[in-house]
Amino acid sequence: MYANFGDLGQNAKAYVEQFASKSADSHKLESVTDMKRFVEDYPEFRKLSGNVSKHVTLVGELSRRVGADSLLDVSELEQSLACSDNHTADLRSLQQMIGNPQIPDMNKLRLVAIYALRYHNHQSNSTHILSDLLTASTTLTSTDLSLIPKILAYAGSLHSTTSANVGTPAIPDLFSQPTALLSGARTRIQRGLKGVENVYTQHSPILLATLESLTRGRLSTTTYPYLDNQGTIPKEKPQDIIVFIVGGTTYEEARAVAQINASTPGIRVVLGGTDVLNSSVFLAQVDGSVSGWPEVLKSIEKKGGGAKGRLAEAVGR
Repeated sequence: MYANFGDLGQNAKAYVEQFASKSADSHKLESVTDMKRFVEDYPEFRKLSGNVSKHVTLVGELSRRVGADSLLDVSELEQSLACSDNHTADLRSLQQMIGNPQIPDMNKLRLVAIYALRYHNHQSNSTHILSDLLTASTTLTSTDLSLIPKILAYAGSLHSTTSANVGTPAIPDLFSQPTALLSGARTRIQRGLKGVENVYTQHSPILLATLESLTRGRLSTTTYPYLDNQGTIPKEKPQDIIVFIVGGTTYEEARAVAQINASTPGIRVVLGGTDVLNSSVFLAQVDGSVSGWPEVLKSIEKKGGGAKGRLAEAVGR
């Protein structure tokens, strides 16, 4: 259920090979005993044939969509933006993708939004240039493009809240995690169907590292305070864990929880949330939240004229 595209291709390939083996055996009818065995096994053989046909059809359609929308290239850049710090290469790749008519416009917008979050403090940040490229080479509207400054304002509001106890941001910067939190991040190259060379799963959600720390009894009680029914901090490692995320949870986080449940005997984790998120749903939530912030809307309106608007703002007109 939680296999990536490379795993899925490999599993489908193995399934086809299994069917091919049984199909070959069905042609070796050299005796009455062979024919009797084939007739007895025919219902199972027919069921396997139907299942293989369905799997091949589904994987074929997924492969077509991946190729048609250049999803492997998009995914590779998403992984690079999320997990590495290589501004020059990321910017060059992003500019090329914006100019690629094969990539859907909303995927281009998502990439620029991730770039804006990743490099908003970089001295060579080029978010405004990328926004101008989106304006010139896509059908995205000004409303669509306004999501980029809105998501920056949304992220900034999360990091600006400080904890009264420790005086540090209540929510850490996703791109500046300590090494320990990134220890679970890894690159796995899966080889499945021919033509699907690489599927990157380098990024791991922070939830995975948090749960790993919790199940090992190493979770910071300063960052994550909790009490038992006696009003004290329990010393025992938890066995039943309920994670509920206000705002929504992602499919990647669901996969992380499944990994914890499968790899940690005696631990049961249940994941819930107010929604199940993908990029479109999340951006809609951000838009709904930030659209009520007058100072953000005023800033977006000032810069709404693209390069011309920024120039006018710079000279005070």
